[in-house]
Amino acid sequence: MLTSILVFLAITAVAAGVGYAFLVRLPASRIPPKTMRYLEWICRYALALIFLFAAWEKLQNPYAFASDTYAYRAVPPSWATITGIALPAIEVLAAGALMTGLFWRGGAVVLGGLLVIFIAALFQAILRGIDINCGCFGKESNPVSFRLIAEDELLLLCALFPLWIDHLRRTGRWPRR
Repeated sequence: MLTSILVFLAITAVAAGVGYAFLVRLPASRIPPKTMRYLEWICRYALALIFLFAAWEKLQNPYAFASDTYAYRAVPPSWATITGIALPAIEVLAAGALMTGLFWRGGAVVLGGLLVIFIAALFQAILRGIDINCGCFGKESNPVSFRLIAEDELLLLCALFPLWIDHLRRTGRWPRR
């Protein structure tokens, strides 16, 4: 069972790396710079708002979130309690960084890393046949499913896209139109 989880985690990490590498090599000259800028801001703010909303719901009752975390049966109870308290704070800080622009690259990397962890947790729950709610949005959470994994992967793309735009700017490959 642990081997399957590690394989999935490795595949997801490789897919994220390959996806980012593909984005880095994608020619940006075909898309108008203004459109790219709008997409970058939409990705940053949408991701930040989603994580702020999720964190708010978790902060309302951290012990319920700790219980949701423990229901995944992936961490011991003491870690679930720590996670129930620390994870919403990390989400708020990273989302705030994305929204304010202060350390936004770090915020995007942290939220992207959290999404990879969430994807792995969802997958292992499905693989083990654990019938639980995801715990993503507190009381508003949905049952664990492959649809949630797909949603998290789309959010992962939203975390990677602004990093790609920033890479284009810093390497001088940003279109000059």
